[in-house]
Amino acid sequence: MLVYLAYALLIAHITLGALQSETSPLLTVVLIASVLTVTTLHVTAALRERPLDRAVPAKQSDGYVRICKVDEIPEKCAKIVSLSGERVAIFHYDGKVSAISNVCQHQNGPLGEGRIIDGCVTCPWHGYQYRPESGAAPAPFKEKVPTFRAKIVEGVVFVDPRPNTPGTYVEPAVSESSEVSA
Repeated sequence: MLVYLAYALLIAHITLGALQSETSPLLTVVLIASVLTVTTLHVTAALRERPLDRAVPAKQSDGYVRICKVDEIPEKCAKIVSLSGERVAIFHYDGKVSAISNVCQHQNGPLGEGRIIDGCVTCPWHGYQYRPESGAAPAPFKEKVPTFRAKIVEGVVFVDPRPNTPGTYVEPAVSESSEVSA
């Protein structure tokens, strides 16, 4: 997180240097408004996300955590939860459920805000892709994210909060309605 402080100090240094020779107050006003806008957006986002990170789900006797009903997760999209201090994206696709880390290996993008496209979780920031079953990027790429074991019991999704090694294949949980119709 100190990289943000270093970045802010660098920008402040350059801005203050530019403002020393500036005679128009317009640039000063625009710069102050920009700083206030960015700061407000970051603080608002942090306050909005805080409850998700502080939530402590109750573990079942087998160590799994109840997440939600399968039908509460939109098709080819994810529900993001915080498990053991890590954000996890639980994807629902083709009657199956898989759970992977919510953090893209490229630039820490939020994978759970992406969609499954061509069978891969696609990061909304830069389009990096990962297979939902293994957390591995398709060849020729080498990036991998941790996976989590998931199961579906009576239409409810449960996830083991202990992450697997990045790239570990985990058999997707299959919805009972998919098993019946298959």
